[in-house]
Amino acid sequence: MKKPKLLFGILIGFLILSCSSDDDSNNTNQDDLVGTWNLISIENQGIDNIVIDCQTEQNIIYNSNNSGTEKAPEEISQTPCEFNTVPFSWTRNGNQVTITVDQEGTFVNEILLITENNLEIVVTEMNGTPVPQNEQEIFKYEK
Repeated sequence: MKKPKLLFGILIGFLILSCSSDDDSNNTNQDDLVGTWNLISIENQGIDNIVIDCQTEQNIIYNSNNSGTEKAPEEISQTPCEFNTVPFSWTRNGNQVTITVDQEGTFVNEILLITENNLEIVVTEMNGTPVPQNEQEIFKYEK
């Protein structure tokens, strides 16, 4: 009689341990996005355009407190390079990153690839309006 109860108890224990909480399904480890990402190329309709001139200094910074900045040149080939640095706030849900920029609006991005040193991201929506597929650009970054 003790053996069936013991086996039943072990079986129940395995079932309880194998269950996971649904609350964890929306949590994403944002640590892999946090850091300074330097632009290396922009892909448009399958053509990968390597950054040139002032674009070589373009970057985006994701801070762990969900703030960030993007540094982009005013003109690609301007000498000397002059940059705009735009602060933003961000949230991440899975592969979707929503960026909010004061006075400019909200941008929804999809992460296509993220590794320790590489990030590929595409803007899929601007201020509630979907970006047409043929106008989407893939921004490729390195840490």
